[in-house]
Amino acid sequence: MPEEIRITPTTRHEGHAKLILEVNDEGSVSKAYYPNTTPVRGFETMLKGKPASFAPIAVMRICGICQTTHGIASCEAVEDAIGCEIPEDGKLLRELVGLGNRMHSHPLHHLLTADDFIKPEETELKTSAITLIQRMRKVGQLIVDVVGGEGIHPPNIVIGGMRTNISERAKSKLYYACKQYEKDAYEMYDVYTMLIERYLEEIGIPDLGAHDFPYLATHTTYGDKDAISWNDVTEIPAQRYYKNKEVAQTSTSQIPLYGGVPVEGGPRARMVKFGDLKAGGGVMDINIARAMENLGAAYRALDILDQLNINGSTKVVPEYKDGSGIGVHEAPRATNTHMAEVGKDGKIKNYNIIAASTWNFPVVEKAIEKYPHEYAEVIMRAYDI
Repeated sequence: MPEEIRITPTTRHEGHAKLILEVNDEGSVSKAYYPNTTPVRGFETMLKGKPASFAPIAVMRICGICQTTHGIASCEAVEDAIGCEIPEDGKLLRELVGLGNRMHSHPLHHLLTADDFIKPEETELKTSAITLIQRMRKVGQLIVDVVGGEGIHPPNIVIGGMRTNISERAKSKLYYACKQYEKDAYEMYDVYTMLIERYLEEIGIPDLGAHDFPYLATHTTYGDKDAISWNDVTEIPAQRYYKNKEVAQTSTSQIPLYGGVPVEGGPRARMVKFGDLKAGGGVMDINIARAMENLGAAYRALDILDQLNINGSTKVVPEYKDGSGIGVHEAPRATNTHMAEVGKDGKIKNYNIIAASTWNFPVVEKAIEKYPHEYAEVIMRAYDI
């Protein structure tokens, strides 16, 4: 007889959610529900009538892990609305602080998924992996601290660019830190590739979590609003998307669709769109893609430091007018999108956010279906939600 399995809350990931699995007599999942249960805080409503300069400050409080990407996307949305072009060195610093966020976040998720692949008796391997992860995270945090001005809610990310440039000493310190990160990222890639190849061989399901839905990504290390067909983006209430009434009532987010269907965003999507990773593989490819992106982030950070003029201008004074704009940033988890309508008085008229993680909730459900239920959380965790 079919049974229902509930995992509430799900663990070892950054957000708040639960899994409801309908399992058939063979032990495989016939239907999976993965609703977002993060409390509604009303950021979009909160911003109406507030000065536009408050928007990036507020939205960085949405998440303690991906605060930087929200700040960047918010600034880009307002700047797009008023036609504000920021200086080149401001753009470089903004991209660099976003990379610092990624270089901190990706290893953190390696830490959260490690127990899925490292065996309990492998204490030495686990210790060395955690040491490596923490060393990498320290570099990512250093970049956000130095370039952003503060590690949790970086105040240097402002409408018009970046509040300040960095010093020659800071540039040198970041350069050598990124060189160390590059070495560590190579080691992390080797470790994670070994762990996942071994895991898939042992469970005998090489395509674990495979799905046939499309991918959404706009850029490798920053974001590009012109890479999205906005007429194809829709958000529908969970009450319309889910037929299960309990799931519909407990889900606290809108369901974003692209071309009317769920899409996968994040590391694998970027590597498929802009790299040489093949689409359609098992979900463990996401973990490999995340490890590959560590290397890409280090390369680009070093490139930015080479290009950066520490004496260059990083900010302009925005001139407000009536307008609407879109800001896109490739967050560690997926494509982060902010939409702002502002007035000539410099205040927000309307604001909308499609947070990065929300793209992946429907895809996680599809990736879990048809596979043995005992792997549901392993599949879910691959998405770093």
